[in-house]
Amino acid sequence: MREVISKEEQREVRKKQITLLVQSYYERLPFLQYEPLNLLIEKALDLFLDSDLTIDEINDKLLEAIASRKKDLDDRYDSEKVRENHEVIYGQLEQLARELNAAGVDYQLAGALCGYLSYQEESSRCHDDIDLYVNEKDLGKFHQVCDRLGLSFSDRRFDSPRVLKNEKPSGEHEVVASNPEDSFHVGVFPFERKENGEVVTKNYYHAEDGSPWVREEVFSSDAAHEIFGHQEVDFRGTPLTITPPEYIYHLKTYTAKQKDQYDMQFLDSRMDGNRYDKIVRLCHEGKSVQNIPISSKPFQEQVDSVRGEDEERELQQMLSDHGMLNDDSKNNSREKEGAKVFVKKKDEPVEAHQEQQATSNEDGFISNTIITTLALITFVLCFIGIAVLYLIQM
Repeated sequence: MREVISKEEQREVRKKQITLLVQSYYERLPFLQYEPLNLLIEKALDLFLDSDLTIDEINDKLLEAIASRKKDLDDRYDSEKVRENHEVIYGQLEQLARELNAAGVDYQLAGALCGYLSYQEESSRCHDDIDLYVNEKDLGKFHQVCDRLGLSFSDRRFDSPRVLKNEKPSGEHEVVASNPEDSFHVGVFPFERKENGEVVTKNYYHAEDGSPWVREEVFSSDAAHEIFGHQEVDFRGTPLTITPPEYIYHLKTYTAKQKDQYDMQFLDSRMDGNRYDKIVRLCHEGKSVQNIPISSKPFQEQVDSVRGEDEERELQQMLSDHGMLNDDSKNNSREKEGAKVFVKKKDEPVEAHQEQQATSNEDGFISNTIITTLALITFVLCFIGIAVLYLIQM
């Protein structure tokens, strides 16, 4: 028993030593103070508390991390690096806006760039990436746009590596488009528009047992109209849908990173104060949050559906390349694109769901799943027929 207590005591002493190290550097180095002290301590404890490193070795590692952070901050505002960064970011954004508009994707730019573009001023800092809100029903179109731009598309909504941290999913975007040749990438925030005017933003993650969940932020119709109301700016001659700068400012009030403080300082003297107050009020009154488990069977069906859609698109492309897909087939393929329901609440009564579906069928409305299934069957039969005719002619 004494050995167990001794180990616990040693661990507690080690924890205090690491905490004191971080606190001492935090108090002496102002550039560290853009992040909360408790967050830096938490990161250090995650890295070193259960490691085999001595306190001196931990101190050396902390100094390396601090030097790296200082260099990153200096580079972020270095004029030459900013110029190079903007050539990539603004150039990619111009191509994205043009392609997304042409494809009819329901999207809007997110992040600090919304403010700089809205007030027609180029920022004097580097930007890590481009953030976009993209309607989930248009992710297939977005994937095609990424292919045309040479970006590698990744969709991990259904096997997200993210976990809940402080009641919010923590980690990288679930949907990402990256350039294989450099560090540039587009991070996607999926959302859904409801028929009643509400907008639901979605963050996928997994629970401790590995089961998939989604955290939904539901914006009332009034809040959605203000925040997701298709506000546009002219960007290099191309219409670009953006998120209101006032909402960007509101989001940044919850962070303490140096770049966010910098952006807030820029927005503070330019944004519409009345609109900012309205958005804050609408978010307070008209936004709710819910965490929903994705049940295993529908979850697997969703994964299969996404895989099937990708395979169908590849098959159609192959047939088109060989002249075996006529214009009517291409048009029918485009018409089949539509919204998908990714989440179904666990406690939804089976009888009620069946009754609702039966009523919908009596009214002449067929679910997207049935439409997709019938379309796939028709396509396979047509393909078999073409193959048979080809064999007969041989």
